[in-house]
Amino acid sequence: MVGFGGEVIVVRSLRKVYWPNVALDNVNLSINDPGVHVIVGPNGSGKSTLLSILAGAERPSSGYVRVLGLDPWRDSSKLAPKVKALLDRATLPVWMPCIDMVKVASSIAGAPQSEVKEIAGMLGVDSYWERPYGAYSTGMKRKCLLLLAFIGYPEVLMLDEPFQALDVTSREVVVDLIGERARKGKTILVATHVIPERLEKQMKTITKMELGKVVEVTKVE
Repeated sequence: MVGFGGEVIVVRSLRKVYWPNVALDNVNLSINDPGVHVIVGPNGSGKSTLLSILAGAERPSSGYVRVLGLDPWRDSSKLAPKVKALLDRATLPVWMPCIDMVKVASSIAGAPQSEVKEIAGMLGVDSYWERPYGAYSTGMKRKCLLLLAFIGYPEVLMLDEPFQALDVTSREVVVDLIGERARKGKTILVATHVIPERLEKQMKTITKMELGKVVEVTKVE
């Protein structure tokens, strides 16, 4: 499935200002095909802000943004069944165990419990997910967020720094899960400052950002 005009994601002249700082400055981006698309750049380059706007979590200061032909800010309810996002700024209730969050998410997505348990086992979340979220280490929290993100098969999946605080084995699992969804014709947008080697082999495009601007877009053969 693609958006209006055959484009999955369209961004034109996008600006986001946290006065007096400009987080995004005249950003333009087009993603036309399903598959893995990576946004890379150092901390402070604007990656997280861009994904937050694309996910409908923040309103742009100005510019044009469409995901599957819809405005993510105004049409968030329409996009909710089709788009999922793991945002770097995400917060979850500290008193709630990950397993309870997963039950809610899988019910909404209509995902079978066998599939959820398989992903939980791959990430190692099932070894601690009955404990309250606030008791987790940084890496454990990241894995819980990843599990929630990988439940179901939305048309567009956005992942902000999915490899952060993960060990090598867990990073490989995440890359495998990304690839599996890409093979099913889904669009996966990954924002990261470090690209794992195995992910490089799956990328369709790589967008480089610096200081709130897109400095280079490369199609990967």
